[in-house]
Amino acid sequence: MLHFQCPSCQTRCEAAPEFAGKLVVCPQCGQSVSVPRDATAITEDAPPLPGPKRDIFAGDEHWPGQSIAKDGGAVKIWVRNGVYALVGLSAIVVLLSLLGRGMNDTYTGGARTQSINNLKNIALACHSFHDMHKHMPFNGSDVTPADVKGKYTKEAVSGSFTSGSWAFQILPFIDQAPLFNEVHDPKAGISYYMCPARGRPTSEAPGGPWTDYFYNNYLNDPLQAANPNAPDARRTLAGITDGTSTTILAGHGNINTTQSAFTANVVGSSNIFLGGTIGTTRSGDNGNANPTGIIFKRDSAEDPGIGSWGGPYSQGALMAMGDATVRMFPYAMRDFSAFLTPTGGENVVLPDT
Repeated sequence: MLHFQCPSCQTRCEAAPEFAGKLVVCPQCGQSVSVPRDATAITEDAPPLPGPKRDIFAGDEHWPGQSIAKDGGAVKIWVRNGVYALVGLSAIVVLLSLLGRGMNDTYTGGARTQSINNLKNIALACHSFHDMHKHMPFNGSDVTPADVKGKYTKEAVSGSFTSGSWAFQILPFIDQAPLFNEVHDPKAGISYYMCPARGRPTSEAPGGPWTDYFYNNYLNDPLQAANPNAPDARRTLAGITDGTSTTILAGHGNINTTQSAFTANVVGSSNIFLGGTIGTTRSGDNGNANPTGIIFKRDSAEDPGIGSWGGPYSQGALMAMGDATVRMFPYAMRDFSAFLTPTGGENVVLPDT
């Protein structure tokens, strides 16, 4: 046996000769220790330390200072004070822990990247809608799909939209023209609208696809932001006087995590064919300057309200800005509500991307 001392806690340790020059774990302090190649050897006829010690793995009795026992890749090293370390097993446990954490980080990072891409495409689709119609989409009216057969229609006099939420209105600009022109399969989901970190069903039964991202209803009419059925104010990009780079267009809205596996009756989430519902938009409970009623936190088991913004990520929630950039807003951000108003004139500081 080789006799050496842990440089961290000064514990006197012993290891088999084959561990010379290799790393082991100190049984006293848990630090990695390199067994010296010139460690003092203990001869086989050296007197054993007092007291037998039972090998809990092999079932044999061993004297501390005389032997080591191996079982299932675990290496037991006896030390002078009777404490031992499971070197091989400890290393495996640590390695598996690190691998598990790395895999989880990789998955979370991949989901976040995909969610950023989704929001980027949503924002660009809103820009394309603006280019064609000369104003931004809005949350639609509460005319049901059955009344208009899922078609995007206009009143002959007012020119306002009479069906479908904002997410329905931009379908032609995210390669979903068939679903926009006629509802062929109401069970079909839309990948751009679903956050992979939530992993919930992609459509409402039997209504149709829904969305994990919600429109900022302050963009339509700040004074009626709490009303998801507010008339179309025909907001233009130029009409966002606070600046498109500092005004949220759409982003993660808080949802009830206990309902994440539901395909119907999810609080604060409805299919995109339904216009004028809270289930496709988020805002607050008042308008324009200094919004109130804003809840900004990570998804939880609580039902969301009209001002419940948030998302599945621990770091913060992803938001697409009016200029089509995507940013993560930390939940501790105090002036989050100021990013919702398009004409509030607030002083804000953008979070780092």
